[in-house]
Amino acid sequence: MTCKIFAKQISISNLQILLRRPNLSVIYLTRNRIDRYISDIKGSITKRYVQDDTTQLRPRLDVTKFLSKAFQQDRELDEMHRAVVESGVRFSHLRYEMDLDQDDILRTARVTETLRALGHVPTFKTIGTENWIVKQDQNPDWRAKVENGFEAAAALAGLGVLEYAEDRPLADLPPRPTAVSAEVKTPRNDSLLDEGGYNLAFASDPVITFTAIQYGRSFLAEWMVGPQSAFGARKGVHFLKPTWTMETTDLKPLAATLRQAEACNPDHHFVAMHVSDLEARKYREVGITSVSGNPNLFTDERHFATDAEPHPDVPMSDALYVARLAPWKNHHLASGLTAPLFVYGDPREDTEARQFDALRSSFAQAGFVNHSLGRGSYHYLGRQELASVMSRARVSLALSQEEGVMRAASECLLAGLPMVSVPSIGGRDLIFTTDTALIVDATPEAVRNGVAAMRARNLTREEVRRATLARVLEERGKFLAAANRTVAAFLGPMAPRITIEPLIDFSIRYVPLRNIIETLV
Repeated sequence: MTCKIFAKQISISNLQILLRRPNLSVIYLTRNRIDRYISDIKGSITKRYVQDDTTQLRPRLDVTKFLSKAFQQDRELDEMHRAVVESGVRFSHLRYEMDLDQDDILRTARVTETLRALGHVPTFKTIGTENWIVKQDQNPDWRAKVENGFEAAAALAGLGVLEYAEDRPLADLPPRPTAVSAEVKTPRNDSLLDEGGYNLAFASDPVITFTAIQYGRSFLAEWMVGPQSAFGARKGVHFLKPTWTMETTDLKPLAATLRQAEACNPDHHFVAMHVSDLEARKYREVGITSVSGNPNLFTDERHFATDAEPHPDVPMSDALYVARLAPWKNHHLASGLTAPLFVYGDPREDTEARQFDALRSSFAQAGFVNHSLGRGSYHYLGRQELASVMSRARVSLALSQEEGVMRAASECLLAGLPMVSVPSIGGRDLIFTTDTALIVDATPEAVRNGVAAMRARNLTREEVRRATLARVLEERGKFLAAANRTVAAFLGPMAPRITIEPLIDFSIRYVPLRNIIETLV
């Protein structure tokens, strides 16, 4: 059964009756708000919604009327979704732009994935468009679909709702896939509690946690697999923060573990924190709920001020690179710089010790700050001292091409150091702006030229920090909105609200999983 919902077409009471049918699933098909509204306008003019190409029709868009209609439709959809959640029916999503407005092969794959996530086995081989349907508008940019598109976009941006207009309703709601039955007789593996990670117990009843995904594994989920529920009758939502990009990781083993943990712990749900559209899609393809949540949003900006006293024992330098001594950090890309400063962790492991020796022999011009301040021995820099070292550099570097979000990137930018980066996956670019960060090719020459170009911009530290903090605060707001919608969808409207303060710096507190479990259990 499918229904295309228009205003007052179906009442909540009738929807509730429909939701009582056996073996029913719900798939939301949503489109971004502004395109949907423009389509509605053009259809109301031509009186034909599926048989006319209206690309050349460019009516004026009334921003006030659009927002009024969008808010009304959001309320209607929220009421419908509340009925779906209360019914216990499984649900998932399809997005018009990303899932259906595609070629036949990709469209078929996306619909098949969605149906399988709900426990259905598709029997079709392809999904096509009936030949009597004409795509209403060929313009990919909504601003070109109306007469005053750019003027309307500026007005929406001025009101702070442009992103809202370009997003789809119910975007942050997690799918409710089919349950996995799990009968586990072996005792819970308590040795997993000794695994360290960036772990936080946010609330105890209902249980809300933030824990790490390490090496593609969730030690919390693995520990929760057992013959009894780990937290008794309490419900819970568990946010998972990867320590490395998930774009290159096979997520199927993780998904299987999460499904088994959820089956062993009814009313507990796992939510991954993605840092890119590709990560979000990969999670979705294996049935893992995710919200946008970049760990660099949790860096404590209060520790990295722009007016830190320059360190008296560190020379002034054009560029500073704060990074562990690992080959994938690509220190060699700084070889074209005159006297870069390197800040790093203690090279105690063999790989890092060899990297340190190799760099010292090939980088005679570099300043190895930790050993310089330790007079030949390794000297750990606390945050206050690190901030004073940062005051001795004009530009910061980010030279890895694949890792996690690179916490040092947020620390340097919040300290007022503009950044030269190479292309990367992992999420550090979320808080970049076109003024404060420059992405260059991964060659020593490009890095050298990038540092010179960034210096020539003559940005003040306060300008860099202000622009970075604006991005951080904006993205924190989006994360909190998505996280709270997800928690409410799983636990109900009376669930504790996620707030930012307890999360500040949790991604640098490396503690055994046992610490938070003892707090909760």
